[in-house]
Amino acid sequence: MSKMATSSSPDRHTTVFIVTLVFTVLATVFVGLRMLSKGWIVKRFTTDDWFTVAAWIFMLGVTVSIMIGAQDGLGMIDSEIPPVMVDPQESAIYAFTVFYNLAIMTTKTAILILYVRLAAAHAFLRRASIATMVVVNLAGTMLVLLNIFRCRPIRAAFTSVNGSCINLVSIFLSTSPINILTDFAILLLPLPILTRLRMEFRQKVVLVATFIVGGFVTIVDVVRVVYLQNALKAEYAENTNDPSNTVSQENTKNYGYHVSYSLMWSGIEVSVGLICCCILVLKPLVMRVLPAILKDPNKSTLTGTLLSFDVSQPRGSQSQSLPSTREFAGTMDTTVGTRDTDPTEVSGAAEGETRNGSRHQQNGGTGRSDGDETFDLFDMLASDPQHLGAHAAHPPHRKPERQSHSTTSKIKNMFGHRHSTSTDTTQEPTQAFFDFVRMGGKKPLTELTAKESRGPVIFGSILFFLWGFAYGLIGTLNVRVQEIHGFSPSQTFALSCSYWIAYFFAPPVIAYWIITRQGFKATFITGLAFYSVGAMAFWPSAVLASYAGFFISNFLVALGLSTIEVAANPFIALAGPGQYSEARLNFSQSIQAIGGLISPIIASKVLFDELGGNESLLFKVQWCYLAVAIFVLFTAVVFFYVPLSEAWDEDLEKSREERMLRAELPSNPRYCGMPMRIWALGLGLMMMWFYIGAQENFNYYWSTLSFIIKPSFDALWGQTLGRAVFVLARFLAAVLCYIGIPPRYVLACFTIGAFITTITTIVPPMSNGTYASLILVEFFEAPIFPTIFAITIRNQGRHTKSTSTMLMMTACGGAVWPAVAYGVNIRHDGHSRLIAVPAAVLFGLNAAYPIILSSTKTYRRWVDPRWSKRKPLLEKGTREKDVGYGMGYPDGDIGDPGISPRQRTEELQLGNEGAFLSAPMTMGLGLDLSEQEELHPPDLEDSKGKGTGVG
Repeated sequence: MSKMATSSSPDRHTTVFIVTLVFTVLATVFVGLRMLSKGWIVKRFTTDDWFTVAAWIFMLGVTVSIMIGAQDGLGMIDSEIPPVMVDPQESAIYAFTVFYNLAIMTTKTAILILYVRLAAAHAFLRRASIATMVVVNLAGTMLVLLNIFRCRPIRAAFTSVNGSCINLVSIFLSTSPINILTDFAILLLPLPILTRLRMEFRQKVVLVATFIVGGFVTIVDVVRVVYLQNALKAEYAENTNDPSNTVSQENTKNYGYHVSYSLMWSGIEVSVGLICCCILVLKPLVMRVLPAILKDPNKSTLTGTLLSFDVSQPRGSQSQSLPSTREFAGTMDTTVGTRDTDPTEVSGAAEGETRNGSRHQQNGGTGRSDGDETFDLFDMLASDPQHLGAHAAHPPHRKPERQSHSTTSKIKNMFGHRHSTSTDTTQEPTQAFFDFVRMGGKKPLTELTAKESRGPVIFGSILFFLWGFAYGLIGTLNVRVQEIHGFSPSQTFALSCSYWIAYFFAPPVIAYWIITRQGFKATFITGLAFYSVGAMAFWPSAVLASYAGFFISNFLVALGLSTIEVAANPFIALAGPGQYSEARLNFSQSIQAIGGLISPIIASKVLFDELGGNESLLFKVQWCYLAVAIFVLFTAVVFFYVPLSEAWDEDLEKSREERMLRAELPSNPRYCGMPMRIWALGLGLMMMWFYIGAQENFNYYWSTLSFIIKPSFDALWGQTLGRAVFVLARFLAAVLCYIGIPPRYVLACFTIGAFITTITTIVPPMSNGTYASLILVEFFEAPIFPTIFAITIRNQGRHTKSTSTMLMMTACGGAVWPAVAYGVNIRHDGHSRLIAVPAAVLFGLNAAYPIILSSTKTYRRWVDPRWSKRKPLLEKGTREKDVGYGMGYPDGDIGDPGISPRQRTEELQLGNEGAFLSAPMTMGLGLDLSEQEELHPPDLEDSKGKGTGVG
């Protein structure tokens, strides 16, 4: 027995022992109930059950080690611990570190195996679960090895032998993000499928709540992090260590006392995780022993049969043993779970159904044999609920639409593919939040009216704001952490380059693959997920003062943001009438700039204004990283449920061909023997590369230029003022484009202004006017990016998404051109305004772009938005030549959908300029063909026309 502390001495060991023992008993009880449910009710054990047993064994290793350590003085101050207990306590802590990661790894693996079995017909959930399982096991294995070999020699970890060890608290803190991220993944992965099931609301609540109970593990994990940070703070306070120090303090003052609560909460985390793992499969036992708990005495049972986990049938036979459509509908309504029917009888009732859909009446009560099977959640979800019920649900005169069973189609349905159809009676949700709001956009982005586009633009702008805010916050946090760890100028510059280098790789490798196959929504969610992982990765980098970790973290954040931008920019530009593309994109980008404006102010003046030492700043930075990561994950979840229209290649190609007709251009115009599309793409890519290089040149060296020009002025507030006028300029450009000023004129004004203000920042003597020029550079550069982007993707048709991908790849210029300025800065010892010369040259090249756009009539018609305007329906008897060729089509319609605009253009190119539109093409245009005069096409025999004249 350990020596008890005096009443005046701090003592935690009793609390640690009792709390750990209680949760050990609870977890053991739940594991026993799980095995009883599977062995007695279901009569079958599966792989996840055996992983649960392994997790329980490792959990015992964790908790028993903690309790033994508590008996040997863990939680007591050093002066109260007899020397004979020191080595046993260190041995107990060492055993805990080994068993902890094994227990976490096997518990999560058991849950993910459950998900894989649940997702037999849901490719997204299955693949995501397998991917998460790989991450969990790779990380778990590496952490187990790290904890075993963290000391040199190894025995220094559990004896009093002198050695060099990695700080245990630092290891736990730096590995917390992977635990939290995988906890969130396990929590969120099944929710899209569960919430899309069409069932009674109360049943859905119980079903979803059963899975969400795993969220308690995440809460416990966060509480554990709090105590880990408290332990690290105590180490810094008592040993006055530098926060970047990762050498173990296990042989220093009161180490066991400081880490005791951290170990206790780690044991609670393992126990709660195991309890949550078991709760998911206890429904059969509850319904057998205490059915009243889940049965509503007045209505059908709350859960029906949804939480019964019978897996007695081989997986390969599930498709043959699924209940029929009528049976499934019964399980969702009142046939199953009435007061006269035990929910455990569903499977038997299903087997008793005849071919004509009638059901054999089952005996009421609960007098079923142990061998009776139950209809389980796995069978229900594996049957793809969107398709179940289609036969009985459709009216007799209507055939259900054929559904694709390919993996791709299922993933597209998962993300709201625009071709997914549904009726009021099918299981698949329409464009709806849960059951009642329509979920999947059916009208393409390119066909939305100005009024219809408000929703997508506003919601897309919210995404712009969120990523601008989070990016500004991350940027400020990085600067603070770099100050703490004292990175050299070259290291800091390399970190900035790591961010922009990611823009070269992520768009073609990640974003293009997703946006072309799954659409905008899936790309948004993927980008947000990468962003969250990157934000969380900053945590271990900050704790361990790892430069390589910061490099990778910057790269991961950029992977996420570049993926988002590949989808977000064209989404806004395409969402609505084409003549407002530049206006919409400038507006949304101004919202993003607002987020980037306010987040650095909050970070610098609110979060970090009154902090003491570097260690205090480090702790607060870590929580900010966690908050950003969770915030971004929440945004991704919201995006999954919000209805968003899509634009697929056929929609984009149709829009392009219609615009070619309105602009009186051939289907594939050429300039100097090369397709105009290639000219537009090449020039757009080059100008975007120049612009981003110039912009980042100013962004990176803003503080340097501010200090050189006006040392007495606060560089932070100067940059804040510059960002404010940056926002104002984008709003102004949006207004100018909206009122009808051609974007090439707007672009000319702002590129020339950026060039002039850059020159006046470099050449004149340093004064207030020079500093004003520095701020005005921000004003004039602001609209260049969104305007070039919208101009470049215009008329790209089915190549729009690849164009967006390549445009975002040009952001790698943010690493190239600042490197040129970096060389200039070193040459002049950091005291010369010549570092802005590369930006001046690049803005000068940008100023040539609008001149090129205005050089020929073909190019002007190619880029000017007015040719994208869809004209209203022609009045009866009005010929198209009275309003101009191609301008008389109704909104969103240009005649017979069976005849493409390209076919009509080819007829025009063949010389049929005076021919009437054929009769089918005039259907729905309000034209009376009998009142049209006869026209004679040139070079053809006289004949009667059958349509309106082509102007």
